[in-house]
Amino acid sequence: MNVPGHANMNPIKRGVLPHFREGKTRRLPDFLTVSQRRISSFNDVTRYGYAVGMIRVFETRMLTTQHVDRLVEASFEEGLHILDETPIGEYLKEATLAKEVDIGLNAFLRDTYEILGKALPRDSFIMDFFRCRFDFHNLKALFKAERTGEEPEGLLEGLGTLELDELHKGLENPYVLPWPYKETLEELARWETPQELDTVIDRHYLEHRLFLASREESPFMVDFARASIDLANLKLLIRSRILSKEREFVQAMLARGGFIEETTLLEIYGEAPENMVKKLESIRYYARLMELVEDEEYVVRLTEFDRRSDDQLMEMVRGTKRISVGVEPVFAYIRARENEVLLVRLILVAKLHNIAPEAIEKMLRKLYIE
Repeated sequence: MNVPGHANMNPIKRGVLPHFREGKTRRLPDFLTVSQRRISSFNDVTRYGYAVGMIRVFETRMLTTQHVDRLVEASFEEGLHILDETPIGEYLKEATLAKEVDIGLNAFLRDTYEILGKALPRDSFIMDFFRCRFDFHNLKALFKAERTGEEPEGLLEGLGTLELDELHKGLENPYVLPWPYKETLEELARWETPQELDTVIDRHYLEHRLFLASREESPFMVDFARASIDLANLKLLIRSRILSKEREFVQAMLARGGFIEETTLLEIYGEAPENMVKKLESIRYYARLMELVEDEEYVVRLTEFDRRSDDQLMEMVRGTKRISVGVEPVFAYIRARENEVLLVRLILVAKLHNIAPEAIEKMLRKLYIE
């Protein structure tokens, strides 16, 4: 039986409790703070000493909230001058179009990965943790293009760990690809719609990051990967409710390995809309994300859910600031740089489309450095 839903209305708005309508939220969940028990011993983390020393220099020229405030109010051309105060500016000097902004920012991120990757131990999995996102992105673009007979769009060369030629060959013969990309292609053959393909690839990506975090033997990275899985699964629940998807579909698409048990998520999904929020109250992410349903007239926007999810993960990363050496400062720096690229792209493209500063502010993510 289909679960009732409506494409334009918040599926769980009627169940919001009064104290959430008033904007009151509970304290942040414990996982957003870093316990001393989750920090590796000094002897173990000193192998990242060289990389951390490099990062401390780079951090002095990172994007700050002051930069962002000025960017939001500036014109596109003025924004490029503001960015000259940061390393990103060098990559955008000739940009006048959105495509050129993308090319410059991708080049900046590629160089960031390259420089830091050379400073890390050979047995580190940190760069793989971040760069595998682009391998899955390219695999998705190539697979969809093959299905439709069109040219692939949005390929990002040089950012992932696999060459585009290697992924092309994998489409013809998945067995030439390493795990988990081979298994991803094999599963994709069983699904049809673009939404199904996106969700399957995202699931494999999230579960692979958890595997890489475990290989790094970093409790913080494992916690981050598990929290990312939870947030993706909660988004899946809301989106599936809106589209009236069967419970079996949700079960097949859930990523495994998060803090929230699969049985709990499926139990929540099976509830009537008015009971769904009551079940969500026991979820650690409820207070921050479920503010989305405070307004009776609020229309669910999954882009807003993404923004809040990114902010929650950034708060988790901010919790590592007191750690002086080890995996955590390296991880935080890379995540912060990726977040900078996202913010600058958002602001500059919005400027090119003449979007008002007030509207841009509503789309912004939190920065690592305030």
